[in-house]
Amino acid sequence: MILKLIEAARWAPSAKNGQQWRFTVLTGNSKKALLDEFRGALEKLSEKIGRKEMGSALPSCSIMEKAAVLIVVWNAGTFGWITEEHSVAAAVEHLLLKAHDLGLGGLWIGDVWYTPEVFSEYLKKDWKLFGALSIGWPDEGPDPRPRKSVDEIVEFLR
Repeated sequence: MILKLIEAARWAPSAKNGQQWRFTVLTGNSKKALLDEFRGALEKLSEKIGRKEMGSALPSCSIMEKAAVLIVVWNAGTFGWITEEHSVAAAVEHLLLKAHDLGLGGLWIGDVWYTPEVFSEYLKKDWKLFGALSIGWPDEGPDPRPRKSVDEIVEFLR
């Protein structure tokens, strides 16, 4: 099923067709080992700056630990264009929509940015860390979150 998600992601539009996205898929012991490193780094940072300043980082780590699959997302773009970041974001969006279509739960996690070096060093990547995705079977079915109306988000000019 994970390959179906990656297949959906690879069809995202990208800057100059650069297809800047890269994915590292972790399960089992590899996921546990990485997240042990991440949690340790978060705890150390928390002691330094205070738990309140950590925001949702520690709860996000718990979510990643509980999920069946962790997908670390990278930007392999070499030009430094903002559109390379947009390209990777589009790939993540495609992947998460496919996960929803397949009945999977997915959460886009940006809290990896509290200690990005943990991911880069542990996984031995020199790409730019973009985020992480927790993927698994949902254990709850919450109501959709409120959305702004179309009138609030669009302007038509003639």
